[in-house]
Amino acid sequence: MMMAWLPLILIMGFSLLYTPYLMQGLRSLLVVITYVAVFLIPFHFIKSDQHFIECLKVIVYSSFIPLVAVFYEFAFPAGSTNINGFRLFSTFNHPNVFAFYLVTVVSVCFFAIKSDLFAREGKFRQQCWLILLFSLVCILGTKTRSAWAVCALLILVYGIFQEKRYLLYLVFGATVALMIPSIQDRVLDIFQGNDPDALLNDYEALNSYAWRKVIWGGAIIKFWEQPILGFGYESFTYYSSAFFIIESDTGAGAHNTYVQLLFELGLVGFFAFLWLLVPLLKKLWELRNKASENIIVFALFVAYCLIHYSDNVFDYLVFNWYFWFFIGAFLARNKLDVQAN
Repeated sequence: MMMAWLPLILIMGFSLLYTPYLMQGLRSLLVVITYVAVFLIPFHFIKSDQHFIECLKVIVYSSFIPLVAVFYEFAFPAGSTNINGFRLFSTFNHPNVFAFYLVTVVSVCFFAIKSDLFAREGKFRQQCWLILLFSLVCILGTKTRSAWAVCALLILVYGIFQEKRYLLYLVFGATVALMIPSIQDRVLDIFQGNDPDALLNDYEALNSYAWRKVIWGGAIIKFWEQPILGFGYESFTYYSSAFFIIESDTGAGAHNTYVQLLFELGLVGFFAFLWLLVPLLKKLWELRNKASENIIVFALFVAYCLIHYSDNVFDYLVFNWYFWFFIGAFLARNKLDVQAN
């Protein structure tokens, strides 16, 4: 499993030799190494199904603190209100990070509810239902549209492959959510502010997705100056002023891991990232037939790949810790079955 990560870690480390942000690049590399660590840890101590169950309980029970903190935000909404309105972020530094963390919590709870491994854990399953439903409400409250989309994807995939009635739940839930004015506004915002020239002429602001497409286009043009090895890890922000038509004193992040890695690590780094994602995706797809709930893990991993399309996901420390710990624990538990056979 370490070999899946090794090419990406090596190219990140090598790029520090020519990055303009050496210390930031080194710090970010060390952060990614922690993701490797939490992914590999379960392979060392999961020796039985009970060990796997305890790992999932750790994920679920540790969500109590950020979920309880949400009540403080509801009681004192001013601290969670900005130009985009009221957005939950709990103990995290941004609503997006909280939203994606909750996507993992929802997936773990759903997995535990559906898994026969937890057949004797009746009380825990009841708690999972409560946490799952409240987490879905909080995800709506973060107003993170990509998190809404991947939650819908999780339910859609499970409904298609396992229980068709969940497709009806998805339609019903989406309909109810769209009846909330603030949710409607976030959805309709996608169709407004899509003209970059309008922003430059000071009469219309870009929406967040249109803003992303502008910076991605500029980065891809700049990328062709050094397409093989890129400009060095964490160099995107440094060079953004050279290709981003919207001026910024501090530079701008890529908000797309694939574009970021192409720019910073070149084609070598981009394919190193695919070397990590594709084999794991293939493995999780193969495991879907071993138990009905396994499709949830596959759907979560697909969601993780999609999230990288629109956010600076590698910067979301806690989300990556929990996500990779869950994936590692799941694979480690299935490795026990292989060894037993």
